Amino acid sequence: MKNYQKQEENWKIVRNRVCIRALLIFLGVVLMQVFAYMVCVVGMTVFAFLTGGDGFSKLAGLVSAEELGRFMVWVSLVSALFSMIWCGILYKKSTWREEAFDYRQAFCLKNVLAICGTGVGGCIVLTMFLSFLAMMIPQAFSSYNAIMENLTDTSMMVTLIYVLLVGPASEELIFRGAILDRFYLAFPFLLANVLQAVLFGVYHMNLIQGIYAFCLGFVLGMIRQVTGSILAPILTHILFNSTSFVLDLLFPADRELQIGQVVILILAGLVICVLSLGHFWKETKNSEIVQKSIK
Repeated sequence: MKNYQKQEENWKIVRNRVCIRALLIFLGVVLMQVFAYMVCVVGMTVFAFLTGGDGFSKLAGLVSAEELGRFMVWVSLVSALFSMIWCGILYKKSTWREEAFDYRQAFCLKNVLAICGTGVGGCIVLTMFLSFLAMMIPQAFSSYNAIMENLTDTSMMVTLIYVLLVGPASEELIFRGAILDRFYLAFPFLLANVLQAVLFGVYHMNLIQGIYAFCLGFVLGMIRQVTGSILAPILTHILFNSTSFVLDLLFPADRELQIGQVVILILAGLVICVLSLGHFWKETKNSEIVQKSIK
């Protein structure tokens, strides 16, 4: 009895330490945004000094809402780069994962198809759902729409680099990499996955983005668990964002969708998404059974 109580106390200590480490990483990522803001301000100031009057007028123009929004996209890009490097190092230093890794098994045909289906199908379903909500409760989407407008108003190259490459890679290394690794040391996978998904939702600092980021984060955590590689959720995240970008090009906001197009998109997205998620959920449960039998 005493040994059991001591073991439970030890596990409580371990869990507390694990949670503190994960939260410190999260806090570090948030502070990285502040650091990135300072770096960008210094960079703009140096640019203004080197280019003279025109540069100073651009620097003064940052006080306007439009220019500030574009500037914050640059801040997000720089912050993502810093966080990607830092959390990439933390992920690489995780010693509990197996050194030998079978990429052929991780990226077998079933997993690759499910990754593509989750990224593409999930984005279609979510986009249609958010479009429906935006029509029903437009006031809830004011801050969300402002964020989307900042991305579309910024240079296309900057947007593509941030949204389709640096952003997904950085967020996966932060949440499905460094943070999930810490939680998984002391919690069952499903609970560890929920915890990192909650932090992923909070990280977006917006109710609408936070809700769907939690759902997306949970799914990406399952993909990381099933494949065993951080590359799989990165690829899924890139496909998700790329599909959103393509949908915006094919169906711009000023174009009214026909009911037939909406129904076809939703049905196609649902079928692809449900089949893909079913595969990852089944494999996740199987991995949990295997781990319990080993313990």
